[in-house]
Amino acid sequence: MFSLRSLEIFYWAAHLHSFSRAAEKLNTTQPGVSQRISALENLVGEPLINRSSKPIALTSVGRVLYGHAEVVLRQVSAMEKDLALHEKTQRRVRLGVSETIVQTWLSAFLEQSSREFSNIEFDITVDVTPPMLRALLEGEIDMALALGPSVVDGFTQRKLNDFPLHFYARSGLLGGEALTYANASRFPILTYPRNTYPYEHLRDMLLRKTGRPPRIFTNSSISTIEKMALDGVGIALVAEGSLQADAQDHDLKQLSTDIVLPPLSFYAYYPLGVGGEILGELAQIAETTADRYAHARRRST
Repeated sequence: MFSLRSLEIFYWAAHLHSFSRAAEKLNTTQPGVSQRISALENLVGEPLINRSSKPIALTSVGRVLYGHAEVVLRQVSAMEKDLALHEKTQRRVRLGVSETIVQTWLSAFLEQSSREFSNIEFDITVDVTPPMLRALLEGEIDMALALGPSVVDGFTQRKLNDFPLHFYARSGLLGGEALTYANASRFPILTYPRNTYPYEHLRDMLLRKTGRPPRIFTNSSISTIEKMALDGVGIALVAEGSLQADAQDHDLKQLSTDIVLPPLSFYAYYPLGVGGEILGELAQIAETTADRYAHARRRST
């Protein structure tokens, strides 16, 4: 007989094209995954996975079983949802988060999620968007709160909120002047890493307007960018509300400027189908939390 656990392990190994990634997702070991799939192959009487290919690939019989396994697991997920079992069974969610969200409304999201799903444990990874989307595809995280929109095969996305981008500098750095294309080269611009939208868009705009490449210092840590700006190293370009000093009487001030960039747009990415049901509910909580944060920011300005 086919066991539900064996079908689940086979499904995820095939879906992620990796025994090790399936083991990580299902909180088991790689030898355990291999043994389960070998037992299924003995039961069927034929190989299900071509282990010599890189990454692993399904055989023709494996593709048949994969289709049936998906139907079975979807039905089990629907049953668990109808019986509210997904709210009672202990579960770990590996969550990737952009630092802008960490600095703004992540705590409120975790608090609300814990109230509604006390059975969930979060493993949180903070990173920029491109590595997070790769981690989603490779099964290293279950859900990402990241910049978008982006097309990620097999995943859906839910719009969360927009963050305007502002320039911040230590009082007196520009001598009371507004930041313009003409004087933007006087100090380095401190902003997000090279493989992110703000860096690419800013560099392109300044290069086109001035005819020379700008000086841009990049860093994945907003707190480091803030510290550098406070030390007078340069001018910070970050999302509204992401600086610790933003709402305080601090020496770091938002600059008047004619350099306007589109806002950062954040989305929740999570898989469709098997295993995605509770993640969809978490995405709804993230959307509600982001909306509340945006309304609170508008009321305070």
